[in-house]
Amino acid sequence: MRRGLFVGIAGWLAATVLFRLFGDMILPGPGPAYVAAMIVGGVLAVAVALAAARLFCKPGKSARFAAGVVIPGLFGDAATTLAFPDVFPAIPAARDALFAAMMLWGYGLILAGLILFGDKVVRS
Repeated sequence: MRRGLFVGIAGWLAATVLFRLFGDMILPGPGPAYVAAMIVGGVLAVAVALAAARLFCKPGKSARFAAGVVIPGLFGDAATTLAFPDVFPAIPAARDALFAAMMLWGYGLILAGLILFGDKVVRS
């Protein structure tokens, strides 16, 4: 789980910086573009998580690794969502609920992907 925590903290920090700098391009308003962003973002999140599992996870520990990856982001995004306009000035404040939904969606997919497929990608 410790390795997952390090991966989760690094991932959360990287994503937070990207959303802070380029949030208006990453998080479109409601509509088809938002649905596409959620699908692409979800696929990318799972792909990165599975790649991290292959590099850092021990065989048979993918569920613990998944928890470690997701926990820092859940806590971090809860805090950043509360201070949304200050943390993400590039994103209109009205998109805070869309941001929260996208983050929960991504963390759910990461958990599901690592629990379902993590042990299959981890080197024995």
